[in-house]
Amino acid sequence: MASRRRARLDAALRVLAALIGTLPLAVLGSVCLARFAPFGEATRSAVGFSLVVPLWLAAMCVAFLARSAARAWGGCAALGAVLLALAYWVPQ
Repeated sequence: MASRRRARLDAALRVLAALIGTLPLAVLGSVCLARFAPFGEATRSAVGFSLVVPLWLAAMCVAFLARSAARAWGGCAALGAVLLALAYWVPQ
């Protein structure tokens, strides 16, 4: 009985990681793409804005493939920290 509850909780936390934890990844990923792409400013903005949804869907798929909720949330946190550092602390 306890293992069944634990499996349901793990599945629910993985779904939350896929839905909530991957949105900041998609936004930060598009900010990094828009910041470092070798195009004009208007083109970079359009590319960054239009790639948010595909990046979010790809990140959701990867989060659903995680073995556990801890790995899903850990991956979101680690990649989010890297993208945040690239987006705001790396000089252009």
